[in-house]
This record gives sequence, structure tokens and C-alpha cells, in this order.
Amino acid sequence: MIRSLYYLKAMGFNFVDTHTNHFEQVQNFQELKQLVSSCTLCQFSKTRKFSLMEPKIKNAKLLILDVFGQKSENESGILLNSKKGEKLKHYIYQILGLCDEDFYFSYLFKCFCNGKFDDFSLQSCLPFFWNELKLIQPAFLLCLGEYTFKSLGFKDYHILKGEVFAYKNFFIMP
Repeated sequence: MIRSLYYLKAMGFNFVDTHTNHFEQVQNFQELKQLVSSCTLCQFSKTRKFSLMEPKIKNAKLLILDVFGQKSENESGILLNSKKGEKLKHYIYQILGLCDEDFYFSYLFKCFCNGKFDDFSLQSCLPFFWNELKLIQPAFLLCLGEYTFKSLGFKDYHILKGEVFAYKNFFIMP
């Protein structure tokens, strides 16, 4: 049976539903955090020490989305608590004049994945992100990188990179 599935996969079949599944809308941010911390849908829940989410909902117009968190963030439970995070906060402050409370930061993968991820894990985490997005209601979504942008179901990253376009009730910039 497994051999047959591998054979079909080699021929180009894809066993992951490519349609984003927006499961039931959560009512508040604490409920969403609780769902994420108790999630065991993929293998990354085994390496999770803390859920990689902001501690509280912010009334921010800018949501910045990246793929996965760093080891130091998983150890401390504090987002952007890494060299990469500190550099990003510095640039956001220098260029946009925004401090930590002025923007909301999120990851596609809510658990620590050590830089290794797959489509199954992504499809498990995406509903959490879509619920998070509906609760925050930003005016602007900044996607950091090609994988982040394409994971949300968009195509043509290289054409749209650096451009701003409208999607539903907010703007996106890959």
C-alpha cells in the first residue's frame, strides 16, 4: 500500500488538499492560543516548548508574517527574541518608526520546526493563521519571503515582490 502511494506521488499526484480549509472561527485570542498550545496535528508539537504567538492581541495595522521561529524564541517563549528578530525590530523602528506595540508579528508554523517543514505541517498550521488574521484585522500584511507568500495560496512571487495589492479587506506586500 505505502509503495503504491510513493509510486503515485512520483508520478505527480499530490495527497495534500490544496484548498485552504478555514475551519470554525474562534471567538477570541485566548481561545486561539489555547488551541495552538494543545495542538498535536503534526510532529512539530513534540519540539514545542512555547507556542510561537504574540502574548496578547494588539490593535496593530501592520501584521508581519514569517515562516518559522528560531530556537531561542522556542526556549524563551518571546517572539523576535533572536538575532534575526532583533535585526528586524531595529529595521522596523529605523525605517517605519514603529516599536513592538505598533505591529503584530506571526509565524506560519506555530511550533518550533528547526528549519525543517513539510506541506502536511503547513496545512495543519494554516487554519490557525487564518483565524489569527481575522481576529487581528490588520490593514496591511507584510509577507517575509517567497515560501510565506506562496503558502497563503498566492502565485507569481517574483512578479509581485515589492508591490502592494488588495486582498479581501487589507493590503498585502510580498
